Amino acid sequence: MTASVSAPSLPPLPELPPDILSRLAAAMPVWAVSSEHAGVRLSMARSLLSRKPLDRGLAHAVAGSLFWAWQEDPLDTLVTAALLELDAAMPFLPAPARALAKALSPRLAVPADPHLWEAVAACGDADMARVYLDKATADPAHGLFRLRKAFGALIDAGDMGRMVRVLAGSPVRDFPPLLERLCAEAAFFCESPDKSLRRLFRLSRELWGHYADALSAALLVREGDADAALGLLAPLGRAMPWHVNLTLVRRDLACGPRPAGPPTPEGIRPGEAAVLLYTWNKAEFIRDTLENLARTRLGPTPVIVLDNGSTDDTPKVLAQAAAHFAPGQFSTVTLPVNVGAPAARNWLLSLPAVRCARYAAFVDDDARPPQDWLALLLDAARANPQAGAVGCAVADIPAPHRMQSADYHLLPPETGQSLLAEAPERIFVMDTCAGKLDFGMYRYRRPALSVSGCCHLISNAAVRTAGAFDIRFTPTQFDDLERDIRSWLAGFPAVYEGRCVVHHVQTSSLARARTTAQSAHVAGNKLKLEGALAHADIGRLCSENYAVLWEDLQAKAAELEEARG
Repeated sequence: MTASVSAPSLPPLPELPPDILSRLAAAMPVWAVSSEHAGVRLSMARSLLSRKPLDRGLAHAVAGSLFWAWQEDPLDTLVTAALLELDAAMPFLPAPARALAKALSPRLAVPADPHLWEAVAACGDADMARVYLDKATADPAHGLFRLRKAFGALIDAGDMGRMVRVLAGSPVRDFPPLLERLCAEAAFFCESPDKSLRRLFRLSRELWGHYADALSAALLVREGDADAALGLLAPLGRAMPWHVNLTLVRRDLACGPRPAGPPTPEGIRPGEAAVLLYTWNKAEFIRDTLENLARTRLGPTPVIVLDNGSTDDTPKVLAQAAAHFAPGQFSTVTLPVNVGAPAARNWLLSLPAVRCARYAAFVDDDARPPQDWLALLLDAARANPQAGAVGCAVADIPAPHRMQSADYHLLPPETGQSLLAEAPERIFVMDTCAGKLDFGMYRYRRPALSVSGCCHLISNAAVRTAGAFDIRFTPTQFDDLERDIRSWLAGFPAVYEGRCVVHHVQTSSLARARTTAQSAHVAGNKLKLEGALAHADIGRLCSENYAVLWEDLQAKAAELEEARG
């Protein structure tokens, strides 16, 4: 792939103080969680606009985050309105961006039926979806709003020609710079890297400069050219020093192990880990998972599968699976009944071959880890010997591999919404990326309150100190989170290694809850989680969570500055 560094990005916004991270830490602790969460960006903007007098240093950081949010999603009605409101109070936008946002704003009005696309998509009727894309998105009054709703589905389809035809038939044609911007995003997922880079380099610098550089860098990383990516990200980082994800990604690209090479020189040591799976009536899933797992680099690590009382072809599949692994590496445990996820995990943790290992590596029966997954997670564990768990990024299997989860952190208790009005809740975990398109902004390593249980290492030292999984959360839901919280309180925080991306067939059981019974089970387990923690512990978790994130972020920002100087 031919790559060249584009023109310099926009300069930092005016009046941005050099100590902006320290000022944000004092004024808005939740900022450290993510700069890619739309809700956080909007709530910070509203909070700042309501303060008198206006802190212009903080305001410019929020202004920059809104400008970035708008570049990422220029059809977002709320972001566009907040951007223009803040610009009116404190002008900061480049003139072309202000003009385009003002022209778009009245065309982004919410129609009387704002959820029409969701209803069409839920029907699964291809002809109805086609009519929507051809007719509804062409509506002069609400076409832009309706296009935004369906834009992700167009990208998921992977048909660039279809994308261009829909865009050309929509009101986007009235805004040529916006048309180029949306085509560039689609090309990132649907066209070759060379074509995509050319589209990104043609975008207006004053309108989309930061966005173009970020996506170009992500393409270069994807193609294994980390040095060229860093060349693009360095000026972008200086323009947006408040961007949490960008700072973490830059630091790990510059100073951490390169994803394209061997994660660790030592490899995987004997006795360091045991790979564990449990399954129930998912014969096809576990067959594919084990075949994929056998192709990954496991070294001398044993692989143990617990059959949780399956009545389908799972026993036959497991009997055949041993042939995929080295002699003596693969073994099974068979239970007569399904004991649920927490008890199945505890059973596996109790096995002698697992207890003598330093880490238990749990893999879901429908997960597809990459080749070096175990080495990457073990490298993160070695670098953080006190970690109670080490997890990874989780993404869908079908292209464009939408994100399912990254690292988990707490929201302030007063900001969340309880599942049940009768039982006010105090524990709210921020979902930073579920369903989002992946632009490489979660490829970093840092401490976390919790990590996904889809594929993660569990420290046996943490299990001995804080305990295993709580069977009160049977059959599953919140059992991983509750164990991670207990581990954190015992001095074994989790670590997230986002450069390890595991593809996952299904989403979480929380996301799959559709029936009243399923939703009731989720609500019931959430109440169990609430009851398991004292109020003082929740306050401690929240304050410690943010303190650890800020310490990590500021240290990495300083490391980048020192390397630059």
